[in-house]
Amino acid sequence: MSSKLPRLVVPAGLLPALADRLDSLKSAFEVVEVESAEAAHRAAGGKDVVLLAAGGGIGGEDVPAGGSLSILEHIGQGVGIVGGNGRLAWANRRLRDYDEATQKQFVRTCGDALDQFNQSGEAAVPLIQRPGRRFTFTTEASAYEAIVSIASVDDTDEKEVCAVVGTLWDISSSRRLQARVDAIDTAGAELLRIDTDSVARLDMAQRLRLLEEKIRRAAHDVLGFDSFEVRLTDRQTRQLELVFSTGLTPLKIGEVIFAREEDNGISGYVASTGQSYICRDAMKDARYREGLHNAASSLTVPLQLHDEVIGVFNVESDDLDAFDENDLHFAQIFGRYVAMAMHILDLLVVERYTTNEQITANFFTELNQPLTRIADETAELRSIAENEATKQRLDGVLELVEGIRRRLQACTTGPKSLIGADQEEAEPDPLMQGKRVILADNEPTVREAIGNLLRGKGCEVAICAGGAETIDLLREREQRQEPVDLVISDIRMPDRNGYEVFRTAKEIFAGTPVILMTGFGYDPHHSIVRASQEGLHSFLFKPLQASQLLEAVTKAFGGVVPDP
Repeated sequence: MSSKLPRLVVPAGLLPALADRLDSLKSAFEVVEVESAEAAHRAAGGKDVVLLAAGGGIGGEDVPAGGSLSILEHIGQGVGIVGGNGRLAWANRRLRDYDEATQKQFVRTCGDALDQFNQSGEAAVPLIQRPGRRFTFTTEASAYEAIVSIASVDDTDEKEVCAVVGTLWDISSSRRLQARVDAIDTAGAELLRIDTDSVARLDMAQRLRLLEEKIRRAAHDVLGFDSFEVRLTDRQTRQLELVFSTGLTPLKIGEVIFAREEDNGISGYVASTGQSYICRDAMKDARYREGLHNAASSLTVPLQLHDEVIGVFNVESDDLDAFDENDLHFAQIFGRYVAMAMHILDLLVVERYTTNEQITANFFTELNQPLTRIADETAELRSIAENEATKQRLDGVLELVEGIRRRLQACTTGPKSLIGADQEEAEPDPLMQGKRVILADNEPTVREAIGNLLRGKGCEVAICAGGAETIDLLREREQRQEPVDLVISDIRMPDRNGYEVFRTAKEIFAGTPVILMTGFGYDPHHSIVRASQEGLHSFLFKPLQASQLLEAVTKAFGGVVPDP
């Protein structure tokens, strides 16, 4: 069989060293021995493939660099030529460095490609013009990708491939990276998955705890992060509020971080600029503010929702330079999932809040007209009634109608009301008699209603209009050595939030129970989740039922609430 083979140009004296492969080389190439670079250039004839051997035997500025065997010897990929006999005709240094099992698999792969080229049904396309084939294979410890192309064909009818050239990449590292990305995507999808049947039975605090547990598990199992925190940016104040953390020391009461580029730590910088940040040495980085005790390095990425930065995901380590660019990339991907999950929860809260307000408003509107007609008819009947007993009974009906109207109005005011307070008997409860209670709420109607209810049961109630005032009062009581038996605080207040009130109470009076309140489950600073991890007694959703409040207070004082 005659064939049109590409020329393999080798320097003088190299053929004896290739004696064990000479037959394979000759099956794939027209082997030409030359004495000089000029001779090599002439032998190439400006066509086919020309390979010059490594080792400096041939070279020079006047020899074209393209196709040089010197280059093939030193490139990062393995390159080999396999002849029609299925044997390795030539291999560069990188391919020869691979273990025997990998080389054998490479040769088998090239042989498979050669067979495929010869069995191809693409008769309309000449063999020599057909694109290379891509293959992947694995050995015991590594994964590889090979691209195999036609090197030479039979020039009799140009229907048979005589040799192929293969290039081999070790893709183990990229495979591992892709596997990690896939694991992050799976974990992210789990964060966003909402099981309607199970989630519907959970209140917002329970939903937040469920999401937090998912984030903790994914950060630890998939990313390998043990100490981290999630902070969200308050839209109005730009303060970075802690949602939850693992292994990091919380800020001191009154200490805050804002989404500002300067003087607010790394988290403030990242939240302000939207740029991720690797702190390789915490001791030398002026932006670093202590989170993990004895932290040596940190990684902080923005929580990005579309084009908006809604917070930060901060990770810390007690090892120097513990994070690299891959960790940064993975944290950014994970951070986007966290941002979407937090956004979905916020939407659920807002939807619940607004839906409740709308429903109660519509309900009151629908019932107010018939109540008015009942009151008018009753008043007219009373005006014509002659029997005094009848008049008294009709007066009772009017009082009932007015009572219904008050309760409906209380429901429509939502978090600003205490429902059913007028139904509770204002008589002292021995369990509550003399108990010192601090009540914090920025809504005057709520403060007044709860205060009156608890005083009627015998409690000594100190009322505060905000979180900062409450914290000051707690510290004042500490100085006067006047223990507090119970703290009841709203979560959302203009100065200090409910979590800060809770932490202060626990720091000063460790055994004092704390009850937090929020409207329809709305918890913008996620105080309930954090406080629940640290010993929160209970939490209540507004509009409050007076009976539920009294049950929570009874339990806080160690009493037993009878089963309904």
